[in-house]
Amino acid sequence: MTIRYFISKWAIVPILVTFLASCESKLDIVPKGETVLDNLDDIELLLNQEYSLEDAPATDISMICGEVTGMFLSVPEVIANPNTLNAAYLTFDENIDRVMLAQNSGRYSAIYKYVNYMNTILVKVDQVEGERARKDEIKAKARIMRAYFHWLCVNIHAAQYEEDKAADLGGIAYVTDIDNLAVKQKLSLADTYKKILEDCDDAVIENLPIESSDIVQADRAFGYAVRAKVLFQMKRYEEALPYYKKALELNGSIEDRTYIKDEKEWLLQRTVPNHYVWIGYGIRVSPTTVCLSLETDAKFEKNDYVLKYCGSNGWDYSFGKMYTGLEGVRMYMGWNTCNNPYGITSDHLYYDLAECMIRTGEIREGLVMIDGVRKYRVENYTPYTLMYDMIPLDEKSAMVLLQGAKFIECIGTYENFFDQKRWNTEEAYKKTIKRDLKSFGSYTLEPESPLWILPFPASATRHNPTLTQNIPQK
Repeated sequence: MTIRYFISKWAIVPILVTFLASCESKLDIVPKGETVLDNLDDIELLLNQEYSLEDAPATDISMICGEVTGMFLSVPEVIANPNTLNAAYLTFDENIDRVMLAQNSGRYSAIYKYVNYMNTILVKVDQVEGERARKDEIKAKARIMRAYFHWLCVNIHAAQYEEDKAADLGGIAYVTDIDNLAVKQKLSLADTYKKILEDCDDAVIENLPIESSDIVQADRAFGYAVRAKVLFQMKRYEEALPYYKKALELNGSIEDRTYIKDEKEWLLQRTVPNHYVWIGYGIRVSPTTVCLSLETDAKFEKNDYVLKYCGSNGWDYSFGKMYTGLEGVRMYMGWNTCNNPYGITSDHLYYDLAECMIRTGEIREGLVMIDGVRKYRVENYTPYTLMYDMIPLDEKSAMVLLQGAKFIECIGTYENFFDQKRWNTEEAYKKTIKRDLKSFGSYTLEPESPLWILPFPASATRHNPTLTQNIPQK
């Protein structure tokens, strides 16, 4: 059932992190992984994280897929200092030594910090007293989050999964222990995905609660969504489809933006029901300070509620020019918007489900899913199903509609990068990304470019000899 909601302009509802400080004081992990957590309540508190992956998608992966020109990033300054990661991602320069420049990654470190928290739960939970059902639920929550964080990591730092190549390609270290002195063996891409699927299998999902009142703890809808997204990224669309349906049956909330016409502001809290689990990157608001590419600006539908009615509280040209140095760039300056940069949102799942339907021959049904979101995004929208009923669309034509609408829906998240990386392995949907920086040049990124794989940071590789880079050598 679709849930629509309006958010008070002044309402700021903090994330639930009750007792987190006291819990972290007890998480005194020594080299062999010993902790002072000695009761179920304290162990469960490790699930109450205000998840932050430190680095915004707009600092790298959103630049690579052509979505943005960065955050607070001056184009003239980047062009004038070419031997930087910003230059590599803004100008698609494959000759810049990203491995040498990537000394640290806040996102990579945060991912494995949270994996360590989940592993601590899994190691300790059966060592303390407590009801078996409660323990099983806590373990399921930890395993599904462990699967999800590893999935994020492998799709950023490894090649796109392809069934016939995965066994021969490098993946990541899949960490399941808390021995901080042990070398974490890097797995193949195939084995990495095998571990992820084991951690989000049906038995784990069934032990999750039907619903959760806390946006930092997994429920069953999130569990179904995680497994669906893993299968989806593996291009196993038929298998992913029923999991998407199950997730949306449990929580099919859709954010209603029609109120923006009157409020002149996009008011979105982190605690809204369409956020399954919220995972941010530092500042709580998003996509605030993100600067769109000129190409993304051209993708908006004419009557998009945010674009049309928010004015300087939304995608603003003056701020974009001020910070990027480019005329025609929009920068988001609304400070009461909190989308879900690294988490899972039901709105996005409708687009994933739509693609699964289109790929498996249910083209009109897939367009129905897209229209179900678009009616809350675009004033006086023209339904895609109406277009289909006039002239039935084939798969590729329907995918063009989906790709355009989903790209705008997912601005400020990891989704557009993951999607284009996946599509780039298919002849029908691969794309050469083009970026116009006006007087500072035009640049292109090919589907096979090594830029689609981010380097492991030196802070990780210097301590782990197995963690060889997945970026293909020239």
